[in-house]
Amino acid sequence: MRSIVFLVFLFICGLVNAQNTIEKPTPLATLFDSIYSISNSYGQYKIIKKKYLQDLKRQSLDSLENYKQQLTQKDSLLKIEIVNLKNLESEAEKTQIALNQSVLKENNISLFGIAMRKTNYNLVLCSLMLLLLLGLCYYIYKFYNNKYFTKKAQNDLTEIEEEFAAFRKKTLEREQKLRRQLQDEINKQQNS
Repeated sequence: MRSIVFLVFLFICGLVNAQNTIEKPTPLATLFDSIYSISNSYGQYKIIKKKYLQDLKRQSLDSLENYKQQLTQKDSLLKIEIVNLKNLESEAEKTQIALNQSVLKENNISLFGIAMRKTNYNLVLCSLMLLLLLGLCYYIYKFYNNKYFTKKAQNDLTEIEEEFAAFRKKTLEREQKLRRQLQDEINKQQNS
């Protein structure tokens, strides 16, 4: 088991080292310095072998070409990033608009087809409830007030009916008394 782990470890280390050994292009200043150091001197002049000059030219052109490619790659990446940035900005703007609409919709309530803010809705609803409560109190007051007057009227009617019954009784007694007196007078008149 340990040997397998050791082999895997060595394999991973080898991959890491292999990736680090990728040859990077030599900077031009280093190339010029190395050519200057390997060239021969003749008086005030330096003598450079054609082979080294050709290598320098090739490496310089390769470096220039590499820099041009990097520049075009970076330019294209920059253009892509600018397009992405514009897309992200437009998406952010759309998202902000959607957020504003959501917040507006969240803060508004539709009452009888009219859109109004929640605070206004609560104010209208509380006012309506207060108005209904006041109306209910008014009708309860009127109901009990009318109930009181109805009882009073019924009591008055009962008293009046009792008085009327008493009056009728007295009137009937008086009428009977008057009839007796009349009959007595008629009888007296006939007997005399």
